[in-house]
Amino acid sequence: MSVLKETYNVLPRTSFRWVKANELLLDPIDIDLTKKYEYKNIEGEGYSFLDKEDLPLSDAFKGVNRDMVDLTDKNFNAGIYVHVKEYEEKTLYISHRLDKDNSVLLEKNIFELENNSKLTVIIDYYSDEEDTFSNILSKAKIGDYAELNIIKIQRINSNSRHFESRYSVVKERGVVNYISVELGGRETVINYMTDLKGFESEGHVKNVYLGTGERILDLSHHMNHFGERTNSDMIFKGALNDKSKKAFRGTLDFKRGSTHSEGNEEEFTILLSPDVRSFAIPLLLCEEDDVIGNHAASNGQIDSDKLFYIMSRGFTEKEAKMIIIESHIRPIIDLIPIEEIKNIVLDSVNKEIKGE
Repeated sequence: MSVLKETYNVLPRTSFRWVKANELLLDPIDIDLTKKYEYKNIEGEGYSFLDKEDLPLSDAFKGVNRDMVDLTDKNFNAGIYVHVKEYEEKTLYISHRLDKDNSVLLEKNIFELENNSKLTVIIDYYSDEEDTFSNILSKAKIGDYAELNIIKIQRINSNSRHFESRYSVVKERGVVNYISVELGGRETVINYMTDLKGFESEGHVKNVYLGTGERILDLSHHMNHFGERTNSDMIFKGALNDKSKKAFRGTLDFKRGSTHSEGNEEEFTILLSPDVRSFAIPLLLCEEDDVIGNHAASNGQIDSDKLFYIMSRGFTEKEAKMIIIESHIRPIIDLIPIEEIKNIVLDSVNKEIKGE
C-alpha cells in the first residue's frame, strides 16, 4: 500500500492563511499498487503502449502534488506513447471504464509532436458504481508550428476519486488546445502547467464542470509565458448544486523575455443552491514590460425572471434550469468535434441536474 500526503494544488505564490485558498487539504489516500488495469478501448493508429519512452518534467511542475506525479510516473499500469512525425496528422479515441476489476488507474501518457504536425486525442473516463481511483499524468512536447488537441470527458461515479497532472512545452508558433469536461467524482483534482517557450506559441484551456452532492472540484491551471508574443486563454464555465465545492486557481505567469505577450482567464459559475461554496483565485505574475494580463470571475444564482419566463412556456423547474445551464456551457461543448461525444456530455449533465 502507498499512503499519499493530503496537500494538493498549492498556489505558486501563497496568500494569507486565513483566506484558506492557498491549497486543497484532503484525507490521506491508501492506494493498492498491486491492482492491474486493462484498456477497454482505443481507436486510431500510430500509438504504442508505454514502455521506456519519456519526456522530462520542469522542476517547477509539481502537478496536483509531487507524490501523485511520482506515483504514476514510476508505477503506471496504463498509458500510451504517441510520436507524430513532421507533416503527419493523427487522431486517437481512448475510452477508460473503471469497475470492480479495474478500480485503480495509474495512467501515464507521452505525446511528442515534431514540427508542422497535428495530434487530436479524445479521452473518455467513466465507471460503474464501484469505488475507484484514477491518477493521470500526461507529458507533451509540441514542436514548431505543431498543434496538440486534447479533449477529455470525465464522468465517473460520485464515490470515486480522480486526479490529473498535465505538463506541456510548446515551441515556436506551436499550439496546444485543451477541452476538459469534469462531471463526476467525489473528489476531482486537476493541475495543468503549460510552458509557452517559443515565439508566438499559444495555449488555450476551456473547461466545463458540474458539482452535485458533496463533490469537491479543485482546478488549477498555470500558463508560463516564456517566449515573445505568446498568447494564452483560460475559460471555465460550470454549475454547482447541493453542497458541492469548487476552487479555481488560474495563474498567468509572464517570464522575462515574454514581451508583447497576452494572457486571459475567465471563470463563470452558476450557483444552484445556497449551500455550495465557490472560490476563484486568479493570479497574475509578471517579470516583463509590455504584456497584457486579463482576468474575470463571476459567481451568481440563476436569474429568477429568466427561470419564470422559461417555466411559463410549459417547462418544469428542473427542465428550465437545464436549459439555462446548457446555454451556459454549450459554447465549449460545441467545440467537441464528435457529435456522439457531445450528446454523451449533455445527457450526463441532464442526469446530474435531475439527480438520476
